[in-house]
Amino acid sequence: MKIRKMVTLDSNSEGFANPQDVQQYMDQNKLKTLSAALKTLMDEHHQLSQQVTQQQQLVHEIVEGIMAQLRPTEKKVTLTDRNVMVLLKLFDGVVVQNGWDNLPIPDDTMKPTTVARKIVSDQIKNDYIHQQTNQRHHRGGSADA
Repeated sequence: MKIRKMVTLDSNSEGFANPQDVQQYMDQNKLKTLSAALKTLMDEHHQLSQQVTQQQQLVHEIVEGIMAQLRPTEKKVTLTDRNVMVLLKLFDGVVVQNGWDNLPIPDDTMKPTTVARKIVSDQIKNDYIHQQTNQRHHRGGSADA
């Protein structure tokens, strides 16, 4: 049983198979009939689709290989993060016990810490003031209300 299908080539569609492009393809590949040209085009499309699929699989395998190599590094980084968190908690405990003014840290180290605390405190205050000002503007109040 043969099934007939009708193919329409539109000369107005840009980027689609218009009659001139199909005729040029037929001339380049020395094809005599439109059905042979369409069959060849479909075969090429199928081959290119398979190549794309194979390349995607290759990319997936490469990514898996790279991730397998990075896993030990990821574990080391995670352990380093945990160690830093332990040290920060230990430092917080020392601060809670002794207070900022009585920390057993030399003055050379304490001065940058104090300066950094002052800068961060000022930034927090400025951000709070900015947020309060924006909230008043959004509520319809004035900035100095």
